[in-house]
Parts: sequence; structure tokens; C-alpha cells
Amino acid sequence: LLAVGHPDALRAQVGGPMVEMVGRGFNDEALNLLRARPEVVGVERQNGHLSVALQDGAQVAPLVSLVVSAGAQVEEIRKGTASLEEVFVTLMEEEK
Repeated sequence: LLAVGHPDALRAQVGGPMVEMVGRGFNDEALNLLRARPEVVGVERQNGHLSVALQDGAQVAPLVSLVVSAGAQVEEIRKGTASLEEVFVTLMEEEK
């Protein structure tokens, strides 16, 4: 697989909106609840951060409530688009 294009074009192809939640207690239950949501494309947990890839137009507040109800403590929310590293990882996973 070779993905060629301007970084913004690659992000648009693979990486839509992203939300990063910073906090503690991101357990398997929280991840599974997020993954079950139709607006969630993918979830990744890493060192007290939860990266959630979303479909365009997805609302973030209900997802934060869902994670908190599963016992997590959310201290910060960052919204944005997928980084080039996240786009690369997504492309590699699609290749498998």
C-alpha cells in the first residue's frame, strides 16, 4: 500500500475529526461503550489519553458522559483532526 498526497488530503481520506480525552480510569468498559457507538470510528488508549476518531458531525458531550459513567475521570478534552501519525497507523491497519 502506498498512500500519496498532500497531508491534508490524506487526513481527509482517512482521518476525520478526533477527540483526545486526558484523565484517569479509562477502563475496558469505557472503551467498549465508545466502540459500540455509531459515530465512533475508532478508539485508542495510551498513557492516560484516550484518542477517539469520529465521523463528521459527531457530538462530543455524550461521549464524555459515557466515559464518565463508566468510572473514568476526564480532566481535559482536545478536539482536532487526525495527525499524520494517526493517518499512517490507520492506513497500516486497513492493509492487514
